[in-house]
Formats: sequence, structure tokens, C-alpha cells
Amino acid sequence: MTYRFLASLVSALVMTGGVALAQNAASGPALSVEELKGCLCQEPQLEAMRKEIATHRAMLDERQAQLNMLDAQIAERRKTLDPNDVIGQELLKNTMAQAAALRDLIQSDTRLTLNQAVSDYNALAAKYTETCVNRPRYAYDVDMAKKNLVCPLP
Repeated sequence: MTYRFLASLVSALVMTGGVALAQNAASGPALSVEELKGCLCQEPQLEAMRKEIATHRAMLDERQAQLNMLDAQIAERRKTLDPNDVIGQELLKNTMAQAAALRDLIQSDTRLTLNQAVSDYNALAAKYTETCVNRPRYAYDVDMAKKNLVCPLP
């Protein structure tokens, strides 16, 4: 688009009383005040979900590091363990049981929880994009939506 075209487009929008805040790709009818309220309330929900995903990823990374450490201990003990060392054999068994329990926890809980959080986020982000991003909005309507905005708790 040329500068002149953009300047004339902005002038036309200002003269008609509505300054569009939408992107060039926006299509469809402009968002209503009620729809804008919904969009404004979804933004903090998306941010909270991003933080939740980061927390679950950090937990997965931490547990995976613990598992790697246990696996390294098991490998080291196997190399140096005397077959006649009953106490050493018992310690190796205990470490292997800890590793198995942690592996099960990672697979049955940590990964599933992270995957569910990512799926929930992706669903809300897709809905937000479809409803809020790809449609035009007008400054006046945005200002009206922000007045006395009360969002439900996530």
C-alpha cells in the first residue's frame, strides 16, 4: 500500500467517526462492546495459562533431571558392584525402584498434565484468534468495553 492511500484511508475513517484498530487482515463485522469485553477478559486467562504451562514444563524438566541423575547412579553402581555385596545389591535395587517410580510419575502425571494444559491453551488461543484478532474493532467500542470491566475469575 502506498503512503497516500493509507493517509486517505485514515482520513476517511476519522471523518466517519470510527478509528479502526483492526489489522489489515481483519474481516467480518466489527466486534461489539460485549464481544470486546469477552476478548479483554480472555487476555488475562491466556497469560495465566501460559504461566501454568511454564510451571508444568519446569516441573517436567526438574523431574527429568532427577531421573537422569538416578539413571547415572544406577549405571555407575552396576559398573563397580561386587556380585557378593548384598548391601550394595539392595541399594542398587532401591535406586532402580526410585527411578522406575519417578519414570512412572513423569509418564502418568507430569507429561499428561503438561499436555492437557497446552491443549487447553491452544483451544482458548484459537477461539481468541478467531473471535478477537481477525475482526475489526473501533476505539470508541474498546473504550466502552474497558469501562467498568468485570471479568469472571479464571
